[in-house]
Amino acid sequence: MPPPLRFLQEREFWFNYGAHRMRYLHIPAVTPQHPSLPGLVFVHGLLGYSFSWRHNLDFFSQRRDVYAVDLLGIGHSDRPSPNRQKTGVPDFSLAAAAHRLLEFMHSLGHEQFDLVGTSHGGGVVMMTASLDRASAHPLIRRLVLVAPIHPFMTNARFRLALFRTPFGRFLLTAFAKYSEVLRVESVGRLYADNSLITPETRTGYAINLDDLCSYTYALEVVRTWREDMQQLTTALPSISSIPALLLWGQSDRAVDAASGLLLRESFRKAQYVVLPGVGHLPYEEAPEPFNRHVQQFLDSE
Repeated sequence: MPPPLRFLQEREFWFNYGAHRMRYLHIPAVTPQHPSLPGLVFVHGLLGYSFSWRHNLDFFSQRRDVYAVDLLGIGHSDRPSPNRQKTGVPDFSLAAAAHRLLEFMHSLGHEQFDLVGTSHGGGVVMMTASLDRASAHPLIRRLVLVAPIHPFMTNARFRLALFRTPFGRFLLTAFAKYSEVLRVESVGRLYADNSLITPETRTGYAINLDDLCSYTYALEVVRTWREDMQQLTTALPSISSIPALLLWGQSDRAVDAASGLLLRESFRKAQYVVLPGVGHLPYEEAPEPFNRHVQQFLDSE
């Protein structure tokens, strides 16, 4: 029996970055506008991938080109070992991920982009925007930040500090290897209403959660957390003029919604929206209001 098709495999393409490949989805605009609208790039969270946006891609592709990446090291992109004893091992820091994302965007040929980033991907998006602002012809027009990691968040500091220690790294790897409960709960904790988690959801995320390489990747991302937040703090003033939508679920247990008020102070033109009864993944748990808020923001003057 042939293996099952990957999510939107018929829409997948590959971006070569050095010796490695990043997978991305491209859905062309159904009804292209004149003049054309900016391309829209979606960037997933730490253990997510392009599948995370399954309730959103078709909606936004009605009038604009839509792209959803699998960041290097996760999803269906190459998963090079982070063993630093070897040469040519990729850097999984926030700045390195941002460099790869910006190079990917330059390869697409659009004059402008709007970016949607969630959780860890939100941090990557902000860092990417800072790099882009330093160029002679910036590409990025607007940012949609969905419960992004940021320097002012406090509720995750203990967990992050733990997983940066040798014991914490061992603990996560051991539980991931032997505990199916952990893999199931890793999705359940991100929803406010677990009854909305479908078999499709669990099957889709099993691509990452059942692969031990995913946890190695996550630990490598966490390893540079302190340095990443310092760099992001330095980068925020450079993107303060970019219009931004900060969107949270009220019941987010990963990145506290109230911390978004602190992040909002870093932007001159920012909207702050909190969806009631929703967790860390509003684009999955409440796709209709999520899509509506994002559309209104992108279309506003």
